[in-house]
Amino acid sequence: MLTDHWCASLDATIQLRTGCNPLERHGPQAVDVHVDAWAPVSAVTDPHDIRRVVDYEVIFQAIRRLEQNEHRTCLESSILEVMDAIFSIAIVTEAQVSLRKPHVYQGQGVPAILLRLTRAQWNALPR
Repeated sequence: MLTDHWCASLDATIQLRTGCNPLERHGPQAVDVHVDAWAPVSAVTDPHDIRRVVDYEVIFQAIRRLEQNEHRTCLESSILEVMDAIFSIAIVTEAQVSLRKPHVYQGQGVPAILLRLTRAQWNALPR
């Protein structure tokens, strides 16, 4: 847990078409998305203006765009797309995104992925 940081969280459930596994190729399925984005308290000029802390709309729109891509093939590429949007917010220094598909294996297993990175780690990734 980071101290002296804002933690902005966002939860959403979307319909996502993925196909990493034959059991997942039947069409869009519910995916639970959870995002945490951290920003240093000292860097916020006006803590009473949430857009100066973390702009939820940027993150929410990135999550919604995932639903519009019918050719999405895996949770991994989806999670990177959301991370890219989060780190487009200049004040964010660390982020965590998790995607979870609760219905794929009819209660026998729940595919999930979680990624937590600092801005330095994100910037070091090859693109």
